[in-house]
Amino acid sequence: MATFPALEPSTRALTYGDYPQLVHEGASGGQVRFKTGSDRVSQRLTITFEYLTEAQAKLLLDHYEEQQGSLIAFDLSAQVWSGYATVPIPAADYQWRYAGPFEVGIGAPLRYNLSVELETVPI
Repeated sequence: MATFPALEPSTRALTYGDYPQLVHEGASGGQVRFKTGSDRVSQRLTITFEYLTEAQAKLLLDHYEEQQGSLIAFDLSAQVWSGYATVPIPAADYQWRYAGPFEVGIGAPLRYNLSVELETVPI
């Protein structure tokens, strides 16, 4: 099983998902909700790396290729959550996959800025 490269991101933005549910609306407009699973869905993590060397950028892009884009799920390295006393999304419950391709920019001569959005996969 692959693990995301051990690089600490410059920024992280986490969107907590919701529990899967069925919503039934009555003729009067009232709603009844039924929870259909115990794991949150649609959790997303957007991470940005700034001023990476070419070798560091290649680690990330190679990992994306190894996972065949969004096809194969993976674990996150501890460095992704660096600075958190408690990891907000436990590795025992979820893996991650790419929600889209990397955005790559040039931050300075021979330095790269990369950002990507990941989504959870319940185990």
